[in-house]
Amino acid sequence: MKTSGFLKGVTKLALRALIKATKADIRTHGEENLPAGPAVYVVNHFTRMETFFLPYVIEKAAGMDLYALAHFSFFSGAFGRYLESLGAISTRDPERDRIMTGGLLRGDHSCMIFPEGQMVKDKKLIERGKFMIYNAGIRRPPHTGAGLLALRTEFYRAKLAHFLETGYEEGVNRYMEYFGMDSREKAVKCAGRECVIVPVNITYFPIRARNNIVNRLARVFVEKLPERIEEELEVEGTMLSEGVDIDINFGPPIDPREYLSGRVYDKRVRDRALYISREEMKRGLRFGNEAAALMKRYMESIYALTTVNHDHVFACILQRYRKKRISVQDFKNRAFLALDRIREIPMQSSHTSLGLKQRYLLTDDPHGRFESFMDAAKSDGLIVEEGGFIHRNRERFSKVYEFHDIRRDNIVEVLGNEMEPLRSVAGAIGSVMRLPSCLVRRRIRNMFLEMDRRIFESDYERFFLEGESKPMNIGRPFFLRRFFSGKGILLIHGYMAAPEEVRALGEYLYRAGYTVYGVRLRGHGTAPEDLAGRKWEEWYESANRGLIVLKNTVKKMAVAGFSTGAGVALYQAINKGGAFRCIVSINAPLKVNNIGSRLASTVVLWNSFLDRLRVGRGKMEYVKNDPENRHINYFRNPVSGVAELEKFMDVVEKKLKDLRVPALIVQGSKDPVVNPVSGLEIFDRIGGTDKELCRLYAERHGIVNGEGSLRVFRRVERYLGEAMAPRQ
Repeated sequence: MKTSGFLKGVTKLALRALIKATKADIRTHGEENLPAGPAVYVVNHFTRMETFFLPYVIEKAAGMDLYALAHFSFFSGAFGRYLESLGAISTRDPERDRIMTGGLLRGDHSCMIFPEGQMVKDKKLIERGKFMIYNAGIRRPPHTGAGLLALRTEFYRAKLAHFLETGYEEGVNRYMEYFGMDSREKAVKCAGRECVIVPVNITYFPIRARNNIVNRLARVFVEKLPERIEEELEVEGTMLSEGVDIDINFGPPIDPREYLSGRVYDKRVRDRALYISREEMKRGLRFGNEAAALMKRYMESIYALTTVNHDHVFACILQRYRKKRISVQDFKNRAFLALDRIREIPMQSSHTSLGLKQRYLLTDDPHGRFESFMDAAKSDGLIVEEGGFIHRNRERFSKVYEFHDIRRDNIVEVLGNEMEPLRSVAGAIGSVMRLPSCLVRRRIRNMFLEMDRRIFESDYERFFLEGESKPMNIGRPFFLRRFFSGKGILLIHGYMAAPEEVRALGEYLYRAGYTVYGVRLRGHGTAPEDLAGRKWEEWYESANRGLIVLKNTVKKMAVAGFSTGAGVALYQAINKGGAFRCIVSINAPLKVNNIGSRLASTVVLWNSFLDRLRVGRGKMEYVKNDPENRHINYFRNPVSGVAELEKFMDVVEKKLKDLRVPALIVQGSKDPVVNPVSGLEIFDRIGGTDKELCRLYAERHGIVNGEGSLRVFRRVERYLGEAMAPRQ
């Protein structure tokens, strides 16, 4: 026993070190469901590696040693003896029932069982509404052994309690000897204890099959690996070497005593027969039927605990398309709507990334989860992406895959199968897939129009200042929709202003045949206190919401901005050039004339320092502003806002070399706010060659309103007409 304990301790240390050395992130959930006493842990089985690390994880979480059933083929020679020392029991051990039942009765061991009986590499579990497992060319139900073990344990516990209660000492002593209880005190405790079944689900994300360091090392030592082992090393080696999130969910315990009742059962508990054969338990006590009912219940619980992730959603969508050619935008739109609906469904577990903003699916900003999935589908030869469309390889989707190859050859099928037991999730995805594309676009457009409206009204109500805040129509984002036109412009206003600043330009372009969305940058159109607390990333997000509206309204888009809005427009075009036909920048502030702006960061630091000291005097939070358009702009300029503007323009300046979209740079020659050299510097720094610089004589900064603005409008319209014309 000492040697066994030593080996187990060493193994735990080795496993802990191995887990830390890999890039796997093991997260356990539902620890509140773990019982204080013994339990039968029933777990789904997808990889070979979980047979080694999962007992360690469960023992650590539950605080109790574990017996685990392992296939008889492992139990030969020194390795078999090593497994036995760790608490593994062979499926062919004639004493396995006594050993496992004894551990559960005594309360010193729980048990871990894979009811599927093998790895389920295809995750295909449902057939005609029933749980069925592929095995040796046929499909069979999952094993009922875990249910039988729990029922048998509770039956013997009830008999022991009866023996103690009636004073049947021979029965008590025989049970103590048979089940390894070394004192009557333990027997009494055993009679008052209970054993439950705890469903456990293990979900991996992402699952990828690639050549990796693990299988490369294996090839060094083994000249020709069996194909089955090669597949396992490609899939599981990639998980370990490249990183995988392993979510282990413990479900609410199931009490097997709910399935133990009836006259026959009560009679057998009260008689003095010590042992009952497996056959008599199954038939005479009807444990076979009850174990089957238990199996159905814990299998449903296991798969209800699946941690739903992005790959599940993307896989289901790709599977359910009937078309060979799929628009990337339509795919992302449906994925977004599906994720939005899924989050409203009461689910037992979802990946942490589903709780983050999903709108990056719609904005053409990088979405790592989507790109990773698409790369995997491409490398597997399942799809080809070209010209904004996904082309499915129909042969690969209609092919019948070998059980041991499917994880490597078509992970999309595997992930789709995993969602089948989650009927509510699969139903939500199915409902989205039944929508026509035009209705999908309309729902997303209306969703973001409403979101932008709610955000503005909430900000306006929160920060409203009598005598300072302008009327709501000044700050409200505007949408001028030109029906039957496929061209759209995203318009972005300047610093301390509001959408009203670019409305005249928007209306001019609307009359010229364009659909226009006038963005409201967060912190604007309300009060200076609102702007004081905003970051430049929120301005960028504001433009993203407008982009989503416009993208789901027209086929061709351009982005244009004035002053700080031009900086946001440039950054939009830099990050997602493929979304826009062109960019128009008007008086973008790469360099600001006011020398005080360069001191803003220092002032912000000084204000923060005084805040930490809880000193109210000596702070300079706002400076006076005397705007050209007094009906639009703020009269106070927050110092923190100026610092944020400086920070943002530094970001834009460094990225201008990456701009490849056709660009028109408009700059007033005597701009009193933005240094007129800004236009030329932006033009020179832009990485693309399709660019124009238009330098107009103007002594004002706000050239999109009032005198001379019509000249700017005409120049912008002429450029847009050329850039948005059909490509030859």
